[in-house]
Amino acid sequence: MTVQELETLVQSKKVHQIRCGDHRFIDITIVATEGRFFVRQYKFRKRSWYDAFLVNPEGAMKIGDLEVEIKGVVPDDIDQVNPKVNKAYRKLLGLIYPAMRLTYDTKKHEASTLELVPTL
Repeated sequence: MTVQELETLVQSKKVHQIRCGDHRFIDITIVATEGRFFVRQYKFRKRSWYDAFLVNPEGAMKIGDLEVEIKGVVPDDIDQVNPKVNKAYRKLLGLIYPAMRLTYDTKKHEASTLELVPTL
């Protein structure tokens, strides 16, 4: 599978799944932009999936029946990529996304942007 095919598949669904290490899969929305894949944290709890990826970046993302091994990393260019990620969420979720943004701390939310790097 190519990155372009994976991007098309990710963009075809609103709900995906991720897993860190050998933990269980959880539902999440993955967005794709310019051949890169991103997720963000909405609930900031202790022992979150985000914190697990910071400790051990190995994991997997699941789109339908397709499971792809990934590394979850904080992007080096987070400040440059965040506007593109915002746009990708807006495109995928439509009017739901601006309404969601009213309910959380935008700076904290954007600071939790995690890139999912597929090991294709």
